[in-house]
Amino acid sequence: MMTQKDALTVLKMGKNVFLTGPAGSGKTHVLNEYITFLREHGVEVAVTASTGVAATHLKGVTIHSWSGIGIKDTLTDYDIDNLEQKAYLWKRFEKTQVLIIDEVSMLSSRTLDAIDRVSKLFKQNELPFGGMQIIFSGDFFQLPPVEKRQVQTEQTIFFDDDTVSQVPFAFKSQAWKACDLHTCYLSEQFRQEDNVLVTILSEIREGELSQKSLEVLRSRMNIEIPGEITKLYTHNVNVDSFNQKKMQALPGAEVKYLMTSSGKPNLIEALKRGCLVPEQLVIKKGALVMFVKNNPVAGYYNGTVGEVVDFEDGFPVVRTKNGDKHVASPQTWSVEEGDKVLAEIAQVPLKLAWAVTIHKSQGMTLDKAMIDLSKAFIEGQGYVALSRIKTIDGLFLEGFNEMSVMVHGEVLRVDQELRDVSESLQKHVAKIPGAELEAEHQTFFSKIGAKKHKVLKESGEKLTTYEITKKLITEKKSLEEMISIRDVKIGTILSHIETLLEEKALAPKDVTYLKPKTEAFKAMLEEVAEESAKLEEFKLTPIFHALGGQYTFEDIRFARLFLKK
Repeated sequence: MMTQKDALTVLKMGKNVFLTGPAGSGKTHVLNEYITFLREHGVEVAVTASTGVAATHLKGVTIHSWSGIGIKDTLTDYDIDNLEQKAYLWKRFEKTQVLIIDEVSMLSSRTLDAIDRVSKLFKQNELPFGGMQIIFSGDFFQLPPVEKRQVQTEQTIFFDDDTVSQVPFAFKSQAWKACDLHTCYLSEQFRQEDNVLVTILSEIREGELSQKSLEVLRSRMNIEIPGEITKLYTHNVNVDSFNQKKMQALPGAEVKYLMTSSGKPNLIEALKRGCLVPEQLVIKKGALVMFVKNNPVAGYYNGTVGEVVDFEDGFPVVRTKNGDKHVASPQTWSVEEGDKVLAEIAQVPLKLAWAVTIHKSQGMTLDKAMIDLSKAFIEGQGYVALSRIKTIDGLFLEGFNEMSVMVHGEVLRVDQELRDVSESLQKHVAKIPGAELEAEHQTFFSKIGAKKHKVLKESGEKLTTYEITKKLITEKKSLEEMISIRDVKIGTILSHIETLLEEKALAPKDVTYLKPKTEAFKAMLEEVAEESAKLEEFKLTPIFHALGGQYTFEDIRFARLFLKK
């Protein structure tokens, strides 16, 4: 079984990697860990994705924008000549050592070959993608790629040869085949919480949905819905109509929030398209809303649903299904390149949540959802929708057709090959002596010019990234303040604190001020302490599973800071 730790080991060896696995297996978590690692070592990494929605999850841009190819999926010699004149592309490729493409399953083979051609041009290197370390991430059971073709004056979405049997999957490209990809197939499941739903999703991935599972799905139709829950539709028109209808039915005055932005206009537009939050958010008291950004410190996540119950300091107060209340103050989405923020937008991180499209739901985790699969028109839609929820009890089907749970035959074949090569890779890595692994890592670091820790300047002093975190702690900064000041993720700050405590650069008493005084945190701390006492060594994954996934890995790591060693 390939774990997140195994995958990170392979990534740090400098191998070209295809990171895959079921929805909720932790692909985005591994990517974020590796991105943080690279940046802390001064390595220039390009963070991209096939769609704007996926790109915002990683604070990146679409691969189309980053590579310069735009909407094209093939490049003529004339196109190449035009690109070659762009100085910013030469500069961008010259400094980039690692290229990440998330949701690669939604890229066509032609598009991937075009990106490879451009990379070779600007890197002046005929190795695949110009010799950069390539990391593809995605799951071919998700929605498949589409291509665009001009037919007279209209633009039509189509599959190669207009037949479903000829879907232009990325793995068909020459670039994919030339990359010598090391497949890391993550198999741990962190989203689903019951075996019934896990079994259904597993059977869909195997292309053999049993009669028993079909009966379970049908049993979730036409049952009473417990209050307001999010509906997932296959088409945008249904989503917009339903949300507006529900909004207009609410009494009271509308409250409006306008998005603010800064940075490069084209990147701002890309952020707006990729981000799920609207430019103008209009809500009322009583509105069903969904958080569209992760904020583990505040206690809400992308997909957390609740009701607007009040307004505090001008911002919505959202009560979630478990009774917690959160003030939805403005959050930011950004495009980063190295240490620079190229563009940024800020908005209250909410959207109306009576309905959302299945396509836009990718990356979300929902406790409950009403799903209409009656109009499913492409393989993968049913799998994407069903894998958003945690338990079968959280599924309410409004409509269903068997097309929605079908998967492409070619994906089934390739998936088994990916599992087999990943298993072989995991066994191989497990046998490599630690010293040899460290030597491979150091060889890779030397090749790309990585440093032990990037040196930063502050107030005339030269401080390492760890020293800056220590300085902020001595100044009694909160976690949110440190995250904002450092412009890093909570996992990075927690990693710094853990290292500083282990190296005795900080004493446990130095971080006690960070300990929340809420009853909820006290209860979580007791539960984590109880489960950790059963283990010889404090390990996140067993505790996560023992507690039913109700706390995130960051929550458990944070709790560990206040437990006696």
